[in-house]
Amino acid sequence: MRTGTTIPVLTVSFGAVMVLMIVLTAIALDRIQSDFQNINSIVRENNVKTRLVNQMRTAARDRTVNLQKMVSSADPFAREEAYVQFNNNGGLFAEARIALLAMELTDEEKAILGQQAALTRTVVPMQRRIADLAIMEENDEANRLLVEGGIPKQDRVFVYLTRLQNLQEEAAEQVVSQANREFFYTKTVLLILAGSIIFISFLIALFVVRRTSLSEKSLFKEKERAQVTLHSIGDGVITTDAAGNVEHINSIATLLTGWSNADAHGTPAREVFRVVRDSDREPLQDPVSRILAEQTVITSDRHTTLVCGDANEFAIEYTASPIFSSDKSIIGAVLVFRDVTEMRALSHQLSYQASHDSLSGLINRREFEARMERLLANIGDKGEVHTLCYLDLDQFKIVNDTCGHIAGDELLKQVATRLKSHVRESDLLARLGGDEFGILFLNCSTEKARLILEEIRKSANDMRFVWDDKSFNVGVSVGVVSIDGNSANLYSLLSAADTACYVAKDEGRNRIHVYQSDDHTLALREGEMQWVHRISSALEDNRFRLYQQLIEPLAADTPELHCEIMLRMVDENGAEVPPMAFIPAAERYNLMSAIDRWVVRNTLDALDQRGTAGMQAEQSFAVNISGQSLCEDNFLDYVQQQIAQHRTNPSQLCFEITETSAIVNLTRAMHFIATLKQLGCRFSLDDFGSGLSSFAYLKNLPVDYLKIDGGFIRDIADDPMDRALVESINQIGHVMGIRTIAEYVETPEILAVLREIGVDYAQGYGIVRPVPLSTLANVAVQAAR
Repeated sequence: MRTGTTIPVLTVSFGAVMVLMIVLTAIALDRIQSDFQNINSIVRENNVKTRLVNQMRTAARDRTVNLQKMVSSADPFAREEAYVQFNNNGGLFAEARIALLAMELTDEEKAILGQQAALTRTVVPMQRRIADLAIMEENDEANRLLVEGGIPKQDRVFVYLTRLQNLQEEAAEQVVSQANREFFYTKTVLLILAGSIIFISFLIALFVVRRTSLSEKSLFKEKERAQVTLHSIGDGVITTDAAGNVEHINSIATLLTGWSNADAHGTPAREVFRVVRDSDREPLQDPVSRILAEQTVITSDRHTTLVCGDANEFAIEYTASPIFSSDKSIIGAVLVFRDVTEMRALSHQLSYQASHDSLSGLINRREFEARMERLLANIGDKGEVHTLCYLDLDQFKIVNDTCGHIAGDELLKQVATRLKSHVRESDLLARLGGDEFGILFLNCSTEKARLILEEIRKSANDMRFVWDDKSFNVGVSVGVVSIDGNSANLYSLLSAADTACYVAKDEGRNRIHVYQSDDHTLALREGEMQWVHRISSALEDNRFRLYQQLIEPLAADTPELHCEIMLRMVDENGAEVPPMAFIPAAERYNLMSAIDRWVVRNTLDALDQRGTAGMQAEQSFAVNISGQSLCEDNFLDYVQQQIAQHRTNPSQLCFEITETSAIVNLTRAMHFIATLKQLGCRFSLDDFGSGLSSFAYLKNLPVDYLKIDGGFIRDIADDPMDRALVESINQIGHVMGIRTIAEYVETPEILAVLREIGVDYAQGYGIVRPVPLSTLANVAVQAAR
């Protein structure tokens, strides 16, 4: 070939090669740019989805924790704060879900969100119900719904959200895998092109190498971005290869397992992720090996513990899923797990609180009856004999009334400790409520149980309970009933034991009575009719007396004169019976409505007879209304009729309703108050603060006065906690335009503290003792002083 010809040929060839190089290079660069944009778009969308799903999980988990805090907390402010956070987290959950639905979703993602929505529609009403029960302080029912329904259903919601996270993690891994394949293909093409033309143009080759380097950096950056996505997830994440060796763990997984990413890399997952069963500490099968073998998604049960390399342990829940390549072959696994130690501890705490009495630490009535039900269901024809006992303290009401609820609680604790020391390990001891205890002696005859009970009775009789400068003898009355294969149902056994206990009390207290089937009717009639007859006879013979006690204004700008109407019964011998001697019996046998009617009628009669003599124009009289009367359909009509038949101005009547009866019968209380306030009557909420759940109900109860529970008043001069509670109640009452009354004011020191706080009224023996209602003029004289 001639040189002259060669040069044009080479030139043409070079030109052709250059054109080919330029075309191929342009195509390759365009492909790199396209791949970069595509990967960047996919990764960005994946990051947004991951963030939204993580926000939904966090809001759902926090919502459950808020609900558990509402149920377990005794502080109304903490419960209100938890309720606000509970609603806020619901809003965050909905906001994240709406944003997620607005994105482009796969069919699988849409299906999971649909399943989650269907489940959430059943979870939310239950959560609202639990929250309402917690606000209403119906803790037993709230605990039961939360443990049996709320938490399990919320966990199922987490399963769907975890599946959504797994989809995003799989998508992230696929993006990284696809990016690596595209990079390898592009790099190969460029290297072949560079090799073909290296003798033609070193500069062009250098340019291509530089472009390749830039592309490699860009792809590495995208890979790093995908790794950051894994680290941003709030749960622990471990990814493995097809052999089950760890490829990567995120920061949460490092924190929980104790393994760093560098140390864990290449290590079998079974060594990094070691789990045991809570109950027996038996090691569980490695989930990664299992899913690689079964090629299916698996989830943990609710009793799994993760053992860390540093000997720490966490209660966890996990989901393990295989990772498939585009040809459906397994290329690894992803393990997602989260720390549920706090949630599980709260669950155990709620379960314990639902079955135990908080004061004594013994099991409560509900748990006691549940275990008895199981015993009766399995007793069959085995020939087993057990003994059921009811124990009732004989002097508890005297201690409670004389020294207050704190002393009563301390007495119950001491009695519970003594009872524990006498019963066997196999026996069942419970506090059934108030001053009543129950013992179930398992595989124990009545004769043997009676020997143990006699020791308990003597121990209680020898016990001297001392409080301040007062000392009390403590006795116990015991009812006993035998249980065997022929025993009746639970209700009949409990009723028989209760009856036997009342017989023991009626026979003189501090004794043991064994139930016999042939004395059931007689014992029941004697126990019931004794007080029924005495109260009914006193009503028929008009042997009740009305007393009044001044409620003194504490500030010059509180001019009203206020009195409380009190009740005494006169027995057959002419002796006065204090209210706490017959009121509990009247409440037990549904006689309170008749007594309340007598009080309303005779109070109005007495006020009519006195007219305005010795009374100030703004003087009012507080009449106590029981929960039974509040629930009676015709009682409101009766009160309206009595007001219409008397001359007394309705504005001089103030009806007192206890906080407990008002909250339990909220709808009736609201109707009762609204109806009588239209006539001009006033209302006072008695024992306010005793339940510590009152503030949420004040908006629905338009009362004029709050009577602060005396338990907070007795020690207010010495106890800063009681003072803080009274200040809080007083402040909230004043903000709502309600005046406050402190009862059980016994000393000048207490009175001085109440004036300093700004309480409007005070009532108690430290101011004036009750006097007969006929002495209306005395009240005006005392007020003038």
